[in-house]
Formats: sequence, C-alpha cells, structure tokens
Amino acid sequence: MIFKRAKIGVAVLSLLAVLIPLYLFLNPAGTKESAVAVKEQGVQREDAEKVVPDTKVGNAANVVPDTKDDTSKNAVPDTEDDTETAKTDAVSEKTKATQSAFLVVIDPGHQARANLAKEPVGPGATETKMKVTGGTSGVATGKPEYKLALEASLVLGDLLESSGVKVIFTRTSHDVNLSNRERAEMANQKRADLFIRIHADGATDRNVHGLSVLTPAKNSPYTKAIFEDSLKASQSILDETSKNPAVKVNGISYRGDLSGFNWSKVPTTLVEMGFMSNPNEDRNLSDPVYLKNLMANVADGILQYAGYKK
Repeated sequence: MIFKRAKIGVAVLSLLAVLIPLYLFLNPAGTKESAVAVKEQGVQREDAEKVVPDTKVGNAANVVPDTKDDTSKNAVPDTEDDTETAKTDAVSEKTKATQSAFLVVIDPGHQARANLAKEPVGPGATETKMKVTGGTSGVATGKPEYKLALEASLVLGDLLESSGVKVIFTRTSHDVNLSNRERAEMANQKRADLFIRIHADGATDRNVHGLSVLTPAKNSPYTKAIFEDSLKASQSILDETSKNPAVKVNGISYRGDLSGFNWSKVPTTLVEMGFMSNPNEDRNLSDPVYLKNLMANVADGILQYAGYKK
C-alpha cells in the first residue's frame, strides 16, 4: 500500500515537471505581467517611504510660509489712492500759494471825527464831496458806525490772515484823519489785489434791513479799468453771504458817486453790513457770534475771488 502511494506521488511530480514548463512556454505574457506587478508594488512601497510629511500637522520646520500674508510686506502701494492724495496736496499747496500772494487792503469806514472839507470826487473831477463823514449810529446799541466798522474789519482781517492772505488796514484806531481819496490811494500804493471797504447803513424807516454790496458803476469814467474785477469780487462776497440764513441779502448796488471807488486803481468793493437804524439788525451786528459768522462769509467770498484772479 505504501509502495503504491509512492508510485502515485512520483507520477504526479513527473507530470507537474512536464506541465509547468509547457504552461510557461505557451503563456509568456502572464509571466511578464506578474513580474511587472511585483516590480510596481516595490516602487510604490519605496515612494511611500519618501512622502513629505503633512506640513499642516506638527511639522513646523518644513511649513512653506503663507505667501498671501507675507506679500503685504512687498505689496505695491495703491497707486490710485496715492494719486488722489497727491492731487489733493497739489491743489492745497496751490491754494496756499495763491492766498499768500494775495493782498487785501481793508478800510474800516469813517473815523471818530468827520472831516467836512471837500475833495474832488475823482481824478480831474470838478465835482467835490466831503472828505469823510461821521457815519450813522445804532438805534438800539448807540454804537457809532466807525466803531462797528473797525470791529468788523479786525475780525475780517484775522480770518483772512488765518487763511494765508496778506492784510493791510487803512486804520486800526479811531483817532485818524483820512479822506476817502487818501484811503483809496493807500490801496493803490500797496498795489492791492482787492480794496474792501466796511460800512453799515442807516435809514429813516426802521423797518428797512439787510446787507448790500456796493460796486463801481459800469458807466463811471473813473472805474472802467477795474469794473469787471470789482464786480466779480462783489458778486463772490454776495454769493457767500447769501448762504447765511441769519442774514437778509439785498443785492448789489452800482455806484459812480463814491470818491473811495473813483480814486481806486485796484479792484474795489464796499460791504454795507446791515442797517443800524433797524433795532434787531443793530443788535445783531454787535453780537460777536453773528458778526464773526458774517465776516466769515465775506472772507469766503474774498477767497473765491482770490482763486479766480490767480
């Protein structure tokens, strides 16, 4: 029995020895694919050993910096914003340069004592007028016009100087003796860019009130050369005071009879701040807040004119 099993085993082995070589001979592709599969498995294992660790988890030494954050250090400035800033700065510098080169002569109207002597109303004129009158006075405050005119002029001067405008006053006290011709000639001698005269109004009718701006007449033989610029300055001041809801604005009045205009060779305007013959307006003009706001409007008008001229 044992011998019989041994013979069977030998026969099987002999058969396998014949069949295996025969199979390999008949199916060489299968053998090659198996070899390639084995080789690829080896490569995958080798590549797996070389995989870079997950830098998001605990491998700070190998973390690649977040370039989105770091690029802020090397970011190109917003050229649009920079351009707008440069434009604004340039305009501001130009405005400052314009205002610093602009000279305003301010003439506070009247003086403590009138001078009733006469002078020609204009160059070469045969017609004469009093050199300087005493002005009006407040019905409620009793304040004389010459005092109010100086108060307002000093406020106006401070506002203009704080904006870089050069300012010269024809007077800074009440004890002077200056005719209207002499005041205009002071502005001429200084070659002022604007000669502005500050006054207040009066009327027999106490209900009349409001601000007016006087400007040289178009047909005046004395002011033809300065008419256009004077009107531009007057209109600019009127436009700005019209923005003040506390001020009633009456408009522009063209005058050819004022020696203070007729002797001027530089652009000139005259502000009648309001009627001191009107009780309410008289009190307003002596209110420091009201007066400063009003003079701020006048100053803004002058600055507008300065920008137009330069």
